[in-house]
Amino acid sequence: MAQRVLIELLLFLTPFAVFLVYRAASRDMRIKDRWPLTRLVVIGAGIAIAALIATPLLEPRESDKCFDPVRYDADGKIVPPREIPCEQQKLPGGDIEPNATQRPAPVAPRNTGGG
Repeated sequence: MAQRVLIELLLFLTPFAVFLVYRAASRDMRIKDRWPLTRLVVIGAGIAIAALIATPLLEPRESDKCFDPVRYDADGKIVPPREIPCEQQKLPGGDIEPNATQRPAPVAPRNTGGG
């Protein structure tokens, strides 16, 4: 987390550093006018926000992997979280097999607007 904050701070301060280098490299070392502070803040904020948006979009993802959360097994031991293929993912209540004596759940009638 601290690394991400430092990266965002560095990205925000980049326009200020570029402007400082530009001013130092100019022939006249005296700063006659004020720094364009508003422009530098807007540009720095734009770069930082663009990085916040682009970073998660550019991360590689495995679409065939699902997250199996922490759970207890049959012996009462904790099973740590892990990534498994989605075909092996068990849905909640998926281990209960319906038998022939169970009836399907009733369905509420739809209002057809007939009165």
